[in-house]
Amino acid sequence: MTENGFANTTLERIHWLTLYLRLPAGGVDEKFPTESACEERLREIRWPEGLTCPKCSKKDIGNLTSENFYPCKSCKKQFSDTSGTILHGRMLDLRVYFQFSADIVLHQKIGTIPSAHVTKDSLGLAYATAYRLKKNLTRSLTEVDGGLLGRCICVDEIDLPQHIDPGSEVHLIWLDAEDRRRRQRSLGFE
Repeated sequence: MTENGFANTTLERIHWLTLYLRLPAGGVDEKFPTESACEERLREIRWPEGLTCPKCSKKDIGNLTSENFYPCKSCKKQFSDTSGTILHGRMLDLRVYFQFSADIVLHQKIGTIPSAHVTKDSLGLAYATAYRLKKNLTRSLTEVDGGLLGRCICVDEIDLPQHIDPGSEVHLIWLDAEDRRRRQRSLGFE
């Protein structure tokens, strides 16, 4: 088990390379240019079957209030799109979380980790906040499919050939080759 919770280094590399290859071709900023675009994507990913109360699991939900809460008509609790997620109680725009998550995926793919000092400077945060944010987002992105934020930002699909066994060395080799093909195509060599 690696320190990130993966069974081995191959599975860890497959995970990060898969997330990287699923990032939007033009980047997260181009795909989600506004805060409302990020909010819409979060709702789409968080509630694929429609709004569901996190407390009672009922779908009898009232209209969004002016404070951005949904009232549950069954249990009378209020919740937001971020309730019970890594984004609960967030103080930054969703765009920051989306972009920083994409930056972490990129750094993990190339085998580096952005320092909290770089994060602090680029986001204008206190060092402790930047450190905690980096740690929490990295941990979340190690979840299946990159967790909630990974599913939000990784929009492109990868068509793994049927003859390749997921999680195998051959899978990793195929992903590396796909990464090279995409880089060559972006440079006009294909």
